[in-house]
Amino acid sequence: MSDEEDKKRLFFGAKVQAPWPLESPKGRVIDEATRHMTLAFLGQNSFSRIEQLLPSIPKPEFEIGPAGVGRELVFLPPQNSRVAAIAVNWLDDARLNIYQKALADWLKDNGYPIDERPFFPHVTIARAPFDKEEWTEQFSPLPVYVQGIHLYESLGNLQYRSLWECPLLSPFEEFEHTADIAYIIRGSNVNELHLNAQIALAFHFPRLIDFFTPGLKDSLDEIIIALNEMVSKADAVYGCPFKAVSFHGEIEKKSPKRLQWEMIVDV
Repeated sequence: MSDEEDKKRLFFGAKVQAPWPLESPKGRVIDEATRHMTLAFLGQNSFSRIEQLLPSIPKPEFEIGPAGVGRELVFLPPQNSRVAAIAVNWLDDARLNIYQKALADWLKDNGYPIDERPFFPHVTIARAPFDKEEWTEQFSPLPVYVQGIHLYESLGNLQYRSLWECPLLSPFEEFEHTADIAYIIRGSNVNELHLNAQIALAFHFPRLIDFFTPGLKDSLDEIIIALNEMVSKADAVYGCPFKAVSFHGEIEKKSPKRLQWEMIVDV
């Protein structure tokens, strides 16, 4: 491989999942399958060199992809904006921000110049040209979660290719259940089970975000009661596709860092 072939436009990013709207306003929209949160931009660089370093890359200390809410549409930079993006507020303790700092320090230790500005978690949705007013009018908050950490190559024209991946477990997983909706909910603790259960329901009905509550719960019964209160409030304001979360199942410990609960939702 020649030096020119070895050079690629590289960056580390977190792949993001969300219940994206079926249609977007006009603009150069990034494909849903490659929407991401940039963690560290390397620019035009040798792929073979970073590939040799990857075995020593810091691994996330969490097994489950962090979840959050995209509550705000932002345009970057504020003047002469070239990017429309969703700013993400984490529901947990911002553990991805902590990992981003560890990743940036590792890169600096290996001789890569890294942007020293504070990390701003956001997912780029489109690039200019676009109509700010149209995008703002059509925006509504969305639940999001991180599916994995990737080393991406930017191919140009809003195309991205993953060259390396550190996968993470999804905070929830829907599965078939007779007449109802059922989910496997995952969390590192009981509080996070509650937060991720809210995220799972909001993937089906994003307006539930308006009624999210903190995850300060001590038992499964408290979680289910809080979820049903959220559903009732949303139903009174918007009408909600859910009737109730069933008092079902128990919390299981799947690993030292992971709890799991089977959530059944009556529809």
